[in-house]
Parts: sequence; structure tokens; C-alpha cells
Amino acid sequence: MRIRKGTSEDLLTIMSMVNDTVEIMKEEGVDQWDETYPVRSIFERDIQQGGLYVMEEDDQVIGSITVDQNEPDEYKPIDWRKQGEAYTFHRLVVDPAVRKGGIATKLIAHAESVAKNSGVLYMKVDTYSLNKKAQNVFKKSGYKQVGTMSFHGKDNPFYCYDKIL
Repeated sequence: MRIRKGTSEDLLTIMSMVNDTVEIMKEEGVDQWDETYPVRSIFERDIQQGGLYVMEEDDQVIGSITVDQNEPDEYKPIDWRKQGEAYTFHRLVVDPAVRKGGIATKLIAHAESVAKNSGVLYMKVDTYSLNKKAQNVFKKSGYKQVGTMSFHGKDNPFYCYDKIL
């Protein structure tokens, strides 16, 4: 397995993973992702800004993550444990055919490496309160829940997590 920068050639596979994940979320009663988010243009922007990474196994993309310092305005009132520069990750997706293989954990570790290599030792992230799988991965990776926020017009709150590296 290797992680590399994502390219436009990866978009078809990424969107297929996203669409499969949306269907699984629907079956589980989680409306975090749907037909309106995340869409291809968002991943295109992630590539243009240099923050999209993909994990490959046998030359097949099996997961992706966006790592950057773009924080939504909704983060401002959260009582984060540290002030100053931070990295965050977004749109973590793993091919459902290979889930439970530690891929999400490895992608999160890569996001942390990006931050460390930039001299930033602090991570922030959020996930939907109904997305128990993401919450478990974050906790397993050492993230602490520090607050809640409303986001994307959803009825349920999003949980905010951070980690001091």
C-alpha cells in the first residue's frame, strides 16, 4: 500500500467510492453524505489546491482523504484545546470492499504526517453525530471530542474533535 497525491485520473474511482458510501449511509440511517455533498467539483478543487491524497493497493485506489488548513466558519465558536495553526482532514472515504482493513486509520496517520512535516502539531476534524463509524475511528486514532456544531443544514449536530500531535 502507498499513499500519493490525488490526480484528476483518480476522480472516477473516488466518486464511485463516495456513491457506494452514500448508499451504505442511507441503509444505516446516516444522512451525512448525499447526492449534493460531496460532489466531484469539491474533489477537483481539493486536487487543484494540493490537499487530496489517495491510498493505492496493487495500483488500485482504495481510499482518499483531503488534508489542508481550511476550517469552516462553524469551527470558530468551538472551545478547541489549542489556539493557532492547525491542520484538518475532510472527505475521508474508503472503498467498501476493503473496509475494516485499517485503511481509514492509515489515511488519518498520513494526514497527521502532512501536518507534522509542515511544523504544525495540531489537528481538527468533525463528523456527523449519527456517523458512529467515523467517531470510533477518530477515538481509536487518539482524537478527543471537544464540541458540537450545526453544519450543512442537517437536523443533527456535528461533533468536533482535535488531537495534539
